Amino acid sequence: MAKHSVLNKFNWGIAIPVLLILLAVAASSWLLREKPTMQRGERKAPPLTVEVAKAEYGQFPLTVKALGKVSARELVELQPQVDGRVEWLDYDLGPGSTLAQDQELLRIEREPYQLALQTARSTLAERRAELQQEQGQRLVAKEEYELLGASLPEADRSLVLREPQLAAARARVDSAEAQVKLAERDLRLTRISAPFNALLVSRSIDVGDRVAPGTVMYTLAGADRFQIEVEVPASQLPQLNTPNARVRIRGSQWPRGEYREARFVRVIPVLEEQGRLARVLVELDDPLGIEGPSHPQLLLNDLARVEITGRADGQQVRIPLTALQDGNQVWVVADEKIKIRTVTVSHFDEEFAVLDSGLRGGELLITTRLTSVTEDMPVRIAGGGRDTGGSRALNPELKRRPGREGGAVKDSAPPELPASTEKTRKQGTDGERG
Repeated sequence: MAKHSVLNKFNWGIAIPVLLILLAVAASSWLLREKPTMQRGERKAPPLTVEVAKAEYGQFPLTVKALGKVSARELVELQPQVDGRVEWLDYDLGPGSTLAQDQELLRIEREPYQLALQTARSTLAERRAELQQEQGQRLVAKEEYELLGASLPEADRSLVLREPQLAAARARVDSAEAQVKLAERDLRLTRISAPFNALLVSRSIDVGDRVAPGTVMYTLAGADRFQIEVEVPASQLPQLNTPNARVRIRGSQWPRGEYREARFVRVIPVLEEQGRLARVLVELDDPLGIEGPSHPQLLLNDLARVEITGRADGQQVRIPLTALQDGNQVWVVADEKIKIRTVTVSHFDEEFAVLDSGLRGGELLITTRLTSVTEDMPVRIAGGGRDTGGSRALNPELKRRPGREGGAVKDSAPPELPASTEKTRKQGTDGERG
């Protein structure tokens, strides 16, 4: 009876909601602890996509490019051989003018030398007359000697026949003839002309100036050919010193791509002390375009670019410069994996490196710039790995753009994301989806 009264007094309207709340809290707490988990497998980053080029096998002649100063093969300072006053010069011929051989430049006053020639000729006439007189006296002496019929010693006989006097007269004639020739020469030297086809570099005299031996009047440079001396590595001389070497020259002021064919002259057998470089001499005919006006002119003292192509050193392998890594390594793609190879470079040209060893030819080489590479690293060749058979064709997206130093820079493909970064980015996306 007492128990029944206690239950009647209990407020079930409050207890039941509280009990339900407690049960709900307990159930949700259990569900949170026992939440099923999903196992996600580790995602692997896809292989990097790379551009490739094929290593070529064949004969690749050595081409050396260098800069050299243009100089004249003949350079002369004209000085007079006689003294006198300048009475005429050609004012139309100034610095930069081209001269033909024997073209007259100036004349020194001729009158003193004309008078000297006249005097020498008069003296010669006198000496010849004396010689004739002496020859006549000798004939008289000879007739007298024969009439006497006497026999004299040889020394006395020559005196009787006036042989010493005749020899002296002949000597005076020879001296007078020499004086005439000397006077004629001096008169001829009053006319100054170009000794060869020349470029007039400078003039340092004027009409009325008095000149003498040692006075520099003109500076002339030979116009038939200019020469350029360039320095090349001594190790490359055997391939360059060949009769079939091809030489091209380009002046610094010429239009881009304009070249002229030159001639390989000789190797100068003297090494530079500092760089241990050898020197090679080349020449260009008709540098001023006198015979060929359509040709660009090569200027004296210009810093010209010289390309010398020699012979090939047998069969070699050639690769693009973009495929050469760290100077002596290449990344070969084989079975969609990277193989790191060490190579030995023979020489470089503008776009390629020619190898002595390390490759056999035909290998596919990575030309894409990569930050880190490991052996057997998986890669994927751009374009599905198609082989077009040439290094240029295998790199259609690599274009050349001007560099700051006037060379060329190849644009490479944008770098791929590292595998760890790619994995983190994908896991974050999966978490957002969850």
